[in-house]
Amino acid sequence: MLPKKLRFLHPYLHFTGLLLMVAGLPFAKILMSLSQFFIGGNWILEGNFREKWQRLKSNPKAWMLMGIFLMLLPGLLYSEDLPNAMKQLRINLPLFIFPFVLGSTQPLKKSWYHLLIRLFILSVTLATIACSVWGLSRWLNAEFSDIRKISIFISHIRFALLISLAILLGFWILLYKPYRFFKGERFLLLAAMIWMFAFLFILQSISGIVIITVVSTVWIISLVLKKWSRRGIIAFTASLALLIAFVGFSAYKAYHDFFTPAEIYKHKLPEKTALGNPYTHDLTVIENGHYVYSFLNRRELVMARRKRSDYSIDSLDGKGNLTYATLVRFLNSKGLTKDDSGVNALTEKEIHYITKGIANVNYTGLWGVRMRFYQLLWELGYLKRGSTEGTGHTVVMKLEFLRNAVMIIGEHPILGVGIGDVKNTFIEHYERINSWLAPKWRMTCHNQYLYIGVAAGIPGMLLFLFLFFAPLRGERYIPLLVFAAIAAISMLPEDTLTTQEGVSFVAFFYSFFLFSRGRGDSSGSS
Repeated sequence: MLPKKLRFLHPYLHFTGLLLMVAGLPFAKILMSLSQFFIGGNWILEGNFREKWQRLKSNPKAWMLMGIFLMLLPGLLYSEDLPNAMKQLRINLPLFIFPFVLGSTQPLKKSWYHLLIRLFILSVTLATIACSVWGLSRWLNAEFSDIRKISIFISHIRFALLISLAILLGFWILLYKPYRFFKGERFLLLAAMIWMFAFLFILQSISGIVIITVVSTVWIISLVLKKWSRRGIIAFTASLALLIAFVGFSAYKAYHDFFTPAEIYKHKLPEKTALGNPYTHDLTVIENGHYVYSFLNRRELVMARRKRSDYSIDSLDGKGNLTYATLVRFLNSKGLTKDDSGVNALTEKEIHYITKGIANVNYTGLWGVRMRFYQLLWELGYLKRGSTEGTGHTVVMKLEFLRNAVMIIGEHPILGVGIGDVKNTFIEHYERINSWLAPKWRMTCHNQYLYIGVAAGIPGMLLFLFLFFAPLRGERYIPLLVFAAIAAISMLPEDTLTTQEGVSFVAFFYSFFLFSRGRGDSSGSS
């Protein structure tokens, strides 16, 4: 305990610990860990344990959040891989620390609370700028093959969640004005929001864009229904319908153009290349309206490639795929023939793209969502052909992950396999059913709800759903509801609570929005 004269420092130390978290979430794991040690250590040094216990005892929502961590403990009793079980518990420890400390500590002063929200938005904005400065020029110069690698501090998946929350919190600040702005703050905040939203497109974050679209649409609809006249509601509904129709039509057109053969395939195809060698025309796999293995002469490809690059056509590209297949697809995406003429029409930068593993000209540039959409269409082609060669392709693999998760839950419906044995159980199950997935792609289910089902059984999954959503009962505070929606949606395509970044994001903001704001602070409630 600090000397009596220094005890006034405890609120400042608590604030500093929270500041480390909002600054560290988009930048460094070590700051996330340091934050927990800081606020936990200050909690102990501050004393007043009886008062804190009384506050915690009368806080059922804190117990519910701590319960998410506590429900994992029984799995230790029947986990065969005890070291991994302890690792998973350590990763999930923030789900206990933050509700325990913030739920038993006095709420922050209103000005401090709002300052932390603003500093979080600033921290995320600076992280996106740093990633862009480091990565965009490298990407455009084909130094790496996946633009999502520009997320240099944390996983691009978790980074997208932080960006989504920062944008929506900015919208809340502009809409509800919960504090007094300094001169020019509105403009800076709006500029930061627009930039971060653009960054999501560059990052190819479909999940982030979907989260923002869904949450903001529901939010705006609720505002319209509450505050607008009937005529305004009709006008808004019509505008929304037109927007949805436009997006739907654009997606359908892209789908149609991708899988519909070009006009050239309606006529007799040429038999020979410009050099007089025979073409082969395999009309089974289509991409961008052109059959990938049509207008193909492998011998000319080998010779022309040898003149343009030191890398053999039979070597592996930067993504571990055969360079020959990548070259053929890249030529096809440009509508070029797969022969000497086609290879000679490529630029030096495009040759470098192919070496790095980029198989489609639409995967280059900065319009990341377009890249991701074309990748999804390519993956969809595997499903349309009934192919099981989708190793390395997200959609096909995730369907296989989910199928195996459901099968495992069916085999262990009551207790699950234990928190430490999830990964090994998946690996063993893939082996047992002779899954078509290559060993390096045999992962867990990429769905947090099913992950809990595998670890703790169906009763555990139901308990998790209750403990996660029950604290929201009666809450109308918009930042809390927005955060909860982001977290809940993120757990559908990802097992968010299996990484330090994901657990810290969920545990910190859930506790922060519930317990750190002043009890009388209802600014921004719905």
